[in-house]
Amino acid sequence: MDPQIIEYALFSVFSLVTLAGGVGTVAFRDPVKAALSLIASFFGLACLYLLQAAELIAVLQILVYAGAIMVLFVFVIMLVQNKDAPIVNPGFFQRAAVPFKLIVVAMVSLVVLYAVRRTSLGGSVEQLPTGFGSVAAVGHEFFDNYLFHFELTSVLLLVGIVGAVILSKRPKA
Repeated sequence: MDPQIIEYALFSVFSLVTLAGGVGTVAFRDPVKAALSLIASFFGLACLYLLQAAELIAVLQILVYAGAIMVLFVFVIMLVQNKDAPIVNPGFFQRAAVPFKLIVVAMVSLVVLYAVRRTSLGGSVEQLPTGFGSVAAVGHEFFDNYLFHFELTSVLLLVGIVGAVILSKRPKA
């Protein structure tokens, strides 16, 4: 079987998973189901990165987004009080705004499509150097050119964790 056909089929499947997860994130009224749909969307996106031979970005997508951030989202959703209250109170203005929202989305889509069609790449595309985007190349870039920024981010994350622990230990009045 032709490898290009397999790649197109995998691209189609992973694209559908990503889109279905995104639609589920917006469509589900239950926040936990919406968060799980977002995780499915993140996994589909990671698979699309793998198809583009961007293994590092795919692994980071799973570890950072589907792992750490979504665990945080799910914990926050589970800890929120008053789970029975509706997220948005349905009313006349909510239903009346739907055509307006659809018109705005269509107009923005047309502007983006027009801008993409007018843009030309012009010129030749440069070949990337060997090893570009690999774990070693990204590591060298981080620790050679951006070490201070990397360490500053670590300190900020540590301060955030310490602050969260202090706030959680505060006695409830």
